[in-house]
This record gives sequence, structure tokens and C-alpha cells, in this order.
Amino acid sequence: MRHEWHIHAVQADWTDTNMEADKIIRWGISATGYIADCFAHDIRLVSNATLGGVASRTQAKARNFAKRYPGATPFPSLAEMVTSPHIDAIYIASPHSSHLEQAQIAIAASKPVLIEKPLAANLQEVETLVSAAQQADVFAMEAMWSRFLPTMQLARDKIHAGALGTVRKLDAELAWHRPYDAQSRFFNPAAGGGALLDLGVYPVSLARFFLGEPKTVDGSWAAGPNGVDIRANISLDFADAPAEISCGFDRNGDNRLVIEGDRKTMVLGLPFIGATRMGIYPNRWLADTAFPGGDRIAARITRKLASKIPIPGANRWHLPFDGKGLQYEIKFASDAISNGLKQTPDCTLADSLATLKIIHQILEKPPVAG
Repeated sequence: MRHEWHIHAVQADWTDTNMEADKIIRWGISATGYIADCFAHDIRLVSNATLGGVASRTQAKARNFAKRYPGATPFPSLAEMVTSPHIDAIYIASPHSSHLEQAQIAIAASKPVLIEKPLAANLQEVETLVSAAQQADVFAMEAMWSRFLPTMQLARDKIHAGALGTVRKLDAELAWHRPYDAQSRFFNPAAGGGALLDLGVYPVSLARFFLGEPKTVDGSWAAGPNGVDIRANISLDFADAPAEISCGFDRNGDNRLVIEGDRKTMVLGLPFIGATRMGIYPNRWLADTAFPGGDRIAARITRKLASKIPIPGANRWHLPFDGKGLQYEIKFASDAISNGLKQTPDCTLADSLATLKIIHQILEKPPVAG
């Protein structure tokens, strides 16, 4: 029998009986770009958090940003914002080349900090950041927002409950074509550019979120004209369940995450990093047939039509949400801060560090041709 559930994600149960009653975390945002704007918009969907301020490299940018969000105070610098008694926590939305420096400013002021993914531009910086947060005993978390989406939480629950049987394989591709521009943050080494740091961290983090720690790591990457990685392949082995992961700026990819078990196959998408749909099918063939990847017209039409057709043995869920989906990580982080925690169990610093070690291990290899 087929079951299909439609759940509006903002209705998810976020009750925490340990949380301090009526505690509202006042967030300050460092930076004013696209992701900062998403955070400022989505925080309005969260009951225990509010936007208290914004800081940028220029006062004018901070003022213009604050005008769009009444109640937010513009600050001339992050250093001044972290000293404000009206700001409880800091969200770092700057390019990852600035993450370490800005996180250290917040940590030194004993302000909890949520840092946009990846934690920093390289493994050494991540290790420095983690050490600083632990020594200062300050809350710090990577903003790996995908982990906190209702679909991802449900998927993990189903996997751990044995809905797929014994996991035998994981496949994930995350790729969007971007014209080469050496000055773009996607390709600029000085800005922490590269497909692995921008895209690869997602499937590696989620594979570990679902399956634990891999026994072995292997992979390869190809360099662009300036030497930065433009595509990569990663092979992880989770207790005899291989994971094949790919990412890149060189094409528009499948953008699904598929997990095969010895009984059923799960598919998440599209794209899986912001998945609102999940299906569990009797086998991989049915999963691929009913929910093909990619943005081609034929694939989109197939997904739409298949979602309306009963499929024997399939279970499908639709968990839409308002905004960009950042409200869930904001809620989890705010809950943790309200409760005096220094980390969230679903995204610890050690966990983020483990993902970056895998990325670092791949990038240590010489690039492949072409």
C-alpha cells in the first residue's frame, strides 16, 4: 500500500521542556550578502529568536541592510556588535575566508556563534577555531542547515529504524554549472573557493549524518585554470556500504541523494540539500523511474506525474517549508544557547571537523587531468 504524507514543516514539534521559558535569542549578523539576507528573512519564522543587529565592512551596508528588517540595529563593526548587551549571539555569514577571524572576535567576547558552512577555509583554520571555542567554553556551531530540515531528520529516523534494511550503498551528486570567473568567490583561492568547500561538504556531512564514520576515504579532484578545484569525486566506505559522492561547477548534476538497502531504496531531492520530498521505494529501479534526478524538462515532468500515481510498496513524504529553510538551524541553535549548551548534538564541532578532514584528505592528492 502506498502512503503519501503532506506535512507543513513549520508545524514540526520543537517543544523542549528544558528550555528557559520565553527566552528569545537576539542574533547579530556579520555580513550583508545573500545568505545573510536569507537568515534575516527566515529568523522571522522562529519563535525563540529575533534579529537584533547587523555589522558589515562599511556602515552604509549595515544601515541599508537594517532598513529592510525593522528592529535590527546597524553596527559599524563586528567588534562593536559583539560588545552590545542587546546582542546574545552572532551569525557569521561572510565568505569562509573570513570565518576564523570573525569567529575569534565573537568567541573572545564570549558570544555564542553560528558559522556559515564550512567552518573555515582550510583544515588548519578549522582546528584553530574549534580549539578557541572549546578553550573559551563558548557555544559554536557550523551552520550545516540541511541537517536540521524535517526531511533530513525523518530520513535519518527511518534509516536507523531499519526501514531500508541493511544499508548497502549511498550515491549523491551536487553540481551546478558556473561560468569560470577567477574573481568569483566560487573560484578565487583567496576567498576559499572550490567545489569541495562550497558543495562537497554537504553530501559528505549528510552521508556521515546518516551512516556514521567511514572506514576508508578516497577520491580525486580536477583543477580549474587557476588551480582551484572545479569538480571532485569522493569514495567513502561505511561498514561495507560504499558511498560515491561527486560535486562540481562544471555541469548541472543529478542533485539527488540515494540510499540503497537490502530491502528498500530511499531518495531525497531536489536538490537534496534543501529536500522537501523523500521517497522509500521497493528497489533502486523504481526510485530512479519515479524520482529521476536533474533539471531536464523530461525529469521534471516525470517527477510531477509520478508523484500523483500510486506505486505499490512505495512510501512518499512531502514536507514543504516557508523561506529558505534556515529557520530550523536557527531554532536548534537558539534552543541550545537558551539551555546553556556549548554544542548541538546533531552538529557538533568534532563532527564538522571530521567532515573537513575528509575534504582536506581529497585536496591533498594531486589533481587529475582535465
